[in-house]
Amino acid sequence: MKITKAEFAIGASRATLYPKDGLPEIILVGRSNVGKSSLINSLVNIKGLAKTSSSPGKTRAINFYRINEAFYLVDMPGFGYANVPKKIKAEWEAMIERYVKERSTLSGALVVLDPRRDPGPVEQGVYRWLLGECIPHVTVFTKADKLSRNELSSRLAAIKKEIPIEHPVVFSSATGDGRPVLGRRIHEMLEG
Repeated sequence: MKITKAEFAIGASRATLYPKDGLPEIILVGRSNVGKSSLINSLVNIKGLAKTSSSPGKTRAINFYRINEAFYLVDMPGFGYANVPKKIKAEWEAMIERYVKERSTLSGALVVLDPRRDPGPVEQGVYRWLLGECIPHVTVFTKADKLSRNELSSRLAAIKKEIPIEHPVVFSSATGDGRPVLGRRIHEMLEG
């Protein structure tokens, strides 16, 4: 898949603000600070399109990025490390759950993981949830450049014992490794 146009469409905190054009949507889910914004910027090859931060929890709305006027990449608020009150976390969870249950345009999910971090109950819950909702998904390991080949291979083997991952995409925003593979996997989800 060649991306020729990408733009930020809207950051929406409620359903009435979501795009109404009926284009298919691919969500990005993952922990705060896992590299979702960097992944978006690298994939579309536009530095700064998605705002990155060294402070976890900056994405507080559901951010829609219109790609090639054909579909949306939808960045969900991160979970886990965000230093925000429990009430706000609960509001995010409810917003995401409503989005998934009510969006007929949802075509798939990218589960973004950092291979240096052990998955926990939250990640296991994400996979159970995606499988339970019958949402096609692809696991993307970001920050692949931070590990040697042997370290990466060892970490992926360990993580696969904890959560049901098939054919993950190994991705580096810094080097662009994995970009063509991820583009193909997104295209496959969109084609259904």
